Amino acid sequence: MRNAASVLIALLALLGSTGSAAADPRIIGGRASTAAYPFMVALDNGCGAALVSPSWLVTAAHCGPAGAARIGSPRTDSGGEVIRIARRVTRSGTDLTMMKLSRPSTHLPVTLFPGVPGAGTRVRLLGWGCTSWPDCVTPATLQEIDLTAVDRAQCAGAGARDVCVSGDAEHSACHGDSGGPALLWYQDEWQLVGETRGAGDWNAECAGTTTYTGTHQHRSWIDAQVAT
Repeated sequence: MRNAASVLIALLALLGSTGSAAADPRIIGGRASTAAYPFMVALDNGCGAALVSPSWLVTAAHCGPAGAARIGSPRTDSGGEVIRIARRVTRSGTDLTMMKLSRPSTHLPVTLFPGVPGAGTRVRLLGWGCTSWPDCVTPATLQEIDLTAVDRAQCAGAGARDVCVSGDAEHSACHGDSGGPALLWYQDEWQLVGETRGAGDWNAECAGTTTYTGTHQHRSWIDAQVAT
């Protein structure tokens, strides 16, 4: 998702286009963040991530390496803590990557949801990705949108424990949201159910369902990295 967005933005600049951003930019059909998300991370490679322990982040392997993480800020350009990335570990055969911070964060990590949300469950997506498509405009302020988990058959390539999230031309995650979290409100807090892997409907790209790598199926592996 991230690379396609970068190419598109460069082409728009060459053509002298400013895109079609609304006055209040957002994840497609979403809104500026309405809550504090101390675990939300903006990586300097253009992707999102989630703080799952004081020293470890969960993000997407396809985002590639990153040099630093801004933790706990709703903006990509100010606030929060900026901490250098010391190490990156990818689980073989998946899009799941964990990054170790050079020092522990003081922000509160997100809890991993102990299961896979069933179809019809409301989930919240966070990110700084394109707010419109195909005319991509990226916001500096964190965006959120509430959608629902749907049957995995509606997401191309979704595995048995992945999470498929609803979407259409006016409500969707998009390029630049990769690695960011899908959350579920459970036991009076937001809990992590997956990281943004890519478009579920390859024809629609951003204007359709989105596939999230489910974190519950990888809980043992995540816990093993945190313990190192």
